[in-house]
Amino acid sequence: MNPAHEHDFDARARQAHAAALAQVSPQVLARLRMARRQAAPASPRRAWPWLAATAFSGMLAVLIGLQWLPSTRAPVADPPAMAAGTAETTLPANTLLDENPDLYLWLASSDAPPLAME
Repeated sequence: MNPAHEHDFDARARQAHAAALAQVSPQVLARLRMARRQAAPASPRRAWPWLAATAFSGMLAVLIGLQWLPSTRAPVADPPAMAAGTAETTLPANTLLDENPDLYLWLASSDAPPLAME
C-alpha cells in the first residue's frame, strides 16, 4: 500500500469516528463512562498479597542460595609443635596417633602404599 493512501485512510477513519461520536446521545456517553470506571484495574489494596508472595519467594531463593556458598569460618590454628623432652612426648604411641587425623588421611591417599612398600 502506498504511504499516501495510508495517510488518507487514517484521516478518513478519524473523520468517521468523529461523526459517529457526534451522533451518540449524552445518556449513552454517560453509561459508557460509568462502565469504563467500573472496569478500572484492581485497587492497590488488592495488590499486597502478590507483593508479599513475591517477597517471600525471593527471600526463600536467597536463603537456599546461601546454603550453597562455601563456609567462611576462620581456619583453626594448628597447635604449637611439642618440644623434645617435654611431658607430652612421653605419651603412648597410640594416643599420639589418635590426636592427629592427618595420619589417617595420608593412609587413605594414593601416596601411602608406594611409600609403605619401600
